[in-house]
This record gives sequence, structure tokens and C-alpha cells, in this order.
Amino acid sequence: MMHRQLTLCCLFISSVISAAWGQGGCNLKLKKDSISVYSCKAKTSKFNVVKATFPVHARLSELASIVFDIDHMKEWQYETLRAELLKRISETEIIYYTEVKAPVLTDNRDFVIHLKADQNPRTKVLTIVAESLPNYIPRKRNIVRVPYSKAIWTVTRTGNNHLHVEYTIDIDLGGAVPPWMVNLVSHQAPYETFSALRSKISSYRGKGMKPIRD
Repeated sequence: MMHRQLTLCCLFISSVISAAWGQGGCNLKLKKDSISVYSCKAKTSKFNVVKATFPVHARLSELASIVFDIDHMKEWQYETLRAELLKRISETEIIYYTEVKAPVLTDNRDFVIHLKADQNPRTKVLTIVAESLPNYIPRKRNIVRVPYSKAIWTVTRTGNNHLHVEYTIDIDLGGAVPPWMVNLVSHQAPYETFSALRSKISSYRGKGMKPIRD
């Protein structure tokens, strides 16, 4: 039972979406299928920062398109039960709601995420920031609202239709999930998420986000 709880705890680290300010040293926890996942000590939180790096065969605009396609997010985001667009601010900025499956003996978690994409006009490096807005909508019964989450995707072109992604997430899960339990298994969810994203992204060929330059 404990092993099952530890395995399921990793689902929380896949959201969406973050960069940690003041993170400490990082240790490689998993390297598989060219996806590397690191656990990094955080100076201001008991939860470790999680960092993942991986290549993607896609254009910059196609990657942005899949990340902003909220209606199909649960097809690749690990253990996501539902995702719903709340507000479209612009083509590159939205607010959305998502609920994720919880470990055994605890409530599901939900997030309200402010998602925004920016691109350096000279280098074309794409940065996507996903930051939680815990008070944007009322909390729901029997679901724990994640009080803090901030994720950053840094996406760089490495060749024709080839990208390198660096993703970091800093998160406070709230509720009663022990940080040591999450830290122990937090590397698994990013691997599952980004492996699924790479399988799914082929269906976004030619469907790139217009403001993003390739």
C-alpha cells in the first residue's frame, strides 16, 4: 500500500506547468528515452524543485499549440482528470482550470493556472510560464486547491523541426501529503507527461500558434 501511495504522489508534479527561485543542487533521478529528470533542493520550500530536459521533433509554434490546447490536455498530462478554459486573454495568454487524481487516502488536487507564452524576437527562444492563481475561483468541496505552483518551459531550436526543452516546476501541494513522500517519487510524472506529449505532438503538425515564429 505504501509503495502504491508513493507512486501515485508523483502525479502532482506534472501540471503544468515551474522555475524555482533560489533552488539548490540538482540530482539526476531518471534518464530514459532521452528524457532526463532532476530533483533540486529548494531553499524556501520542503518540496523539491523538479527539472526535466528532453528533445522534441516539432516546430516552436507546434509545441506552443499543444501546451495551449486545454481541451486535449488530459490526453498527455499525467493523471489529469479534467481541464477547462476559463478565460482567453490573447492568443498567447489564457487562464484555465485543471483537476488531477490524488494518491490513495487523500483528496484530489486542483489548480487555476495563468498560462503565458513569450518569444525572444532575436533568438526565437520560447518561454512559457504557468503560474497558479489559487483564489481566482471558489474552492470546491472535497478537492484541495494547490496554493502555489509556478512552472517554466524554456524551448530552444536545435535544428530544422528539432527542439530542446528545459522545464522546471516549483510547487506547494497543500493539504496533508508529506513532502518526503512527494520528493521520493516526483521524477516519474514528468517522464510520463513528456513521453506522452512527444507521442501526441505529431497530430499538431501544421497547426502551430500564429504569434510564435519558427
